[in-house]
Amino acid sequence: MRMRQLGKGHSVMFFAPGEVDRRIRSLFPGGMASDGRIRVLDVLRWTMHETCEDIRHRLPYWAEQGLDHHKRLAANKEYSTTGNHEVLRNAWLQPESRTLEEMYLVASDSGTNIMSPEITCIPSLTERIERLGVTKSVDVRMAEEQEREVNHEIERERHIERPPKVQPAEHIIHADIREFVYTGKLPISPGHISPLLTPIYMAGALDSTTEWSPSPLATTDFTSTILNDSNGTALTEYLRPVNWILSSGSGKDSNVIVISPYEANALLPIIRKRKKIRLHIYAPRVVLSMRSFSDLTFYSIPDSPKEPWLAPAHVRMELNLFAGQLYFDHREEYERVCVMLALYMAHPGAEHYEVDGFVPPMYRTGESSPFAKSKISILKTLVGQRRKGIGYHRTHLGKILNANPLNEETVSIIPP
Repeated sequence: MRMRQLGKGHSVMFFAPGEVDRRIRSLFPGGMASDGRIRVLDVLRWTMHETCEDIRHRLPYWAEQGLDHHKRLAANKEYSTTGNHEVLRNAWLQPESRTLEEMYLVASDSGTNIMSPEITCIPSLTERIERLGVTKSVDVRMAEEQEREVNHEIERERHIERPPKVQPAEHIIHADIREFVYTGKLPISPGHISPLLTPIYMAGALDSTTEWSPSPLATTDFTSTILNDSNGTALTEYLRPVNWILSSGSGKDSNVIVISPYEANALLPIIRKRKKIRLHIYAPRVVLSMRSFSDLTFYSIPDSPKEPWLAPAHVRMELNLFAGQLYFDHREEYERVCVMLALYMAHPGAEHYEVDGFVPPMYRTGESSPFAKSKISILKTLVGQRRKGIGYHRTHLGKILNANPLNEETVSIIPP
């Protein structure tokens, strides 16, 4: 590091641990008192001393490299005149394996003289070693093996915890979803189309299926992934990701149904031919730089008209929560989620709220929420199963589920 104008407006302060302090004091003849002041000159003296010690320690490796270079250079000159490849082979190739005696047996003179017979034949190496005043060193190969022995490695064994083995459910396309694809209208009493949040209802987190009504729907083939859960009423580790969505109508009369990839593939020819409904592609936004698919306008079959259909705000919110979306697209969406979950961020001046940020009905000061009890714990379970062990606490959703409001800087990044 280069420092200019040192001593003319600039100064340097040295910080060092106790071990370095003792080494600096040990360089003085007879030692220095522990309360003696260490000057800059003492630090520079210790630095140069350590540099010389390092050179003396690494000189054998340098000499070994110089010897190899000399051998290869001589072999290359001989090859240029004779064209014998064996000369290059003998100079370049080195044995990959060695016996225990070669690796660990120390010769009687290996620790007393660095000037091996091969090195003494090279004047440039001999001159440099004598100039540095180094006469003792350990064997390079021996030092290498000892260094390997003392370099303790931390053994880490990775264990991947996988869900238990279960029997997968068979794919079935029921008559309800076929009628919806053909006509664009829901059956009067569909038996195999239920609210998307049915697993949360059945887990006891919601008091009734009307708390989040109207809600996006889902087919039985989407919610049922294992045999023991044929009705899709359990919040298990086998939750199917949300990727394919059917829609019909517009505004408040919109019908949004989440389907499985099997249903999307089987019903695609009918969707293209009848053109009664729309098939949308969707993915939750789990990275801040990722494009949002919440409005369901990224890609649809058939193509959207000049004025594309937009999913209602409440449908987008519930769809994003169930799919595990971690970042909000708009500031209004952040505020809407806080209102729906009855978090204290939506009720300024609330006299009491629970540890998870939920405000009981009697203490609310803002807009009303359909929930009389906190739903934060079940949402944490849902998002945790979506993330498969990957942390999400620093995301938008992770912060509000942990009762941490988004600060002004974060909210300013979210478009209004």
